[in-house]
Amino acid sequence: MFRMSLIPVAMATVIAVGATAGLASAGTNDNAQEMAAFSSAKISLSQAIAAAEQKVGGKAMDGGLNNENGVMTFAVEVVDKANTVQTVLVDLNTGGVIKVAPADTESEGNAEQDGQESGN
Repeated sequence: MFRMSLIPVAMATVIAVGATAGLASAGTNDNAQEMAAFSSAKISLSQAIAAAEQKVGGKAMDGGLNNENGVMTFAVEVVDKANTVQTVLVDLNTGGVIKVAPADTESEGNAEQDGQESGN
């Protein structure tokens, strides 16, 4: 009797540990992908920031790597002269600006892609 009640507990433990390991592995894969993209980039983050500031005519307040539809770019948030925040995507290899969008629109799109509700 005691042995029969232990089996469901043991199975639940195995499932929980397996799910946690799978999530940790997915995070590691994303980090590895970002590190590889950053290492092979032909331009620096500083150069991406300069290109974004020049394109928008403002000052950068944040920058980092961005994965949009499988394409890695530098994403730089720039405050323009109208005090609005623009997200500027810069190509890792050429330093060219790929896209400029209001930061709110960009973050809402990313939240929806991640399965989160926007506006909360």
